[in-house]
Amino acid sequence: MSARLLVERWEGLARLPWIELADLPTKAHALSAISDAAGVPVWCKRDDLTARLYGGNKIRKLEWLLGDARSRGRDTLVTTGAFGSHHVLATALCGRSAGFEVHAVLFPQPWTQHVEDQLRADLAAGGVLHRARSYAEVAARMAWIATRLRMQRKRAYVMGPGGSSPVGALGYVEAGLELAQQIDHGGLPEPDAIYVAAGSGGTSAGLAVGLAAAGVGARVVAVRVTDRIAINRTVLAQLVRRTVRLLRKHDPRFPPVARDALSRIAIDGSHAGPGYGAATPEGDEATQPAARDGLVLDPTYTAKALAALIADARAGTTRRPLFLHTLSSAPMAPLLAGAPPAPDWSR
Repeated sequence: MSARLLVERWEGLARLPWIELADLPTKAHALSAISDAAGVPVWCKRDDLTARLYGGNKIRKLEWLLGDARSRGRDTLVTTGAFGSHHVLATALCGRSAGFEVHAVLFPQPWTQHVEDQLRADLAAGGVLHRARSYAEVAARMAWIATRLRMQRKRAYVMGPGGSSPVGALGYVEAGLELAQQIDHGGLPEPDAIYVAAGSGGTSAGLAVGLAAAGVGARVVAVRVTDRIAINRTVLAQLVRRTVRLLRKHDPRFPPVARDALSRIAIDGSHAGPGYGAATPEGDEATQPAARDGLVLDPTYTAKALAALIADARAGTTRRPLFLHTLSSAPMAPLLAGAPPAPDWSR
């Protein structure tokens, strides 16, 4: 059960609604080829395996977001992401299975076969897709869609990019506690730094809060893959504080760890490359040892996070790094079977 560790430690948090989507805990293990490339022992937390149908970090967030939506009597989800968004596909799949209609406002990114496949899978999952010409247009477009849905007597629940809200971040507070328990039980050595791709910040913020609450001193290295406007110290500080405030509202015994959590987050923007969705040579290089260790990376998120880990290890910045693998490793073929063509958004 996803809420198990939070509720075991702070019973008042049982009042926070959630629905079970993930197969937890996810395993942690050593990576031999990546360790050779980095020059230090590297471990991996396999959040690519959070669910069989579609894994990755979004599943943990959606347990709480969909629970919140259901508790508020909503029947329709409105969210957003880039054309190839994993969050949008996870929301379409999980939302449909939980009985929600799902709408998504999508903004441009470099067109690839991966992007085309994601769009086809979105449609096959029942997602209703709306194109925005740019990210700057997204907020107004989402507000317009939500208003139109309400006029149709539908009850819309609006989720921002990546599901990164205080409610969504609860999934990674739980993950931080889960990782601490695995360390305590001898499943892996305590890392000095945990590397995670950072698009909208919810994973990094929630993880830092969970680790601080559990007393694990590792740094959380948020490897920025989006523009500074989307992920920066101010954005993370607000998200960390609001997440801790939400937890303490439901159980005042939850420790006031916002300052501690924020102090352990380091934002690394040196691997963002030419822009969102664009590959980098360092990311491509990191993909090779990852493949030998059985990990599939994507050039937008996880390849850049692993590249940052390898670079820091070679520079002596970290001696015991942990890679948080957040890309779904579930096969796409079943999701694409019978899927309609993707909309022609390549131009």
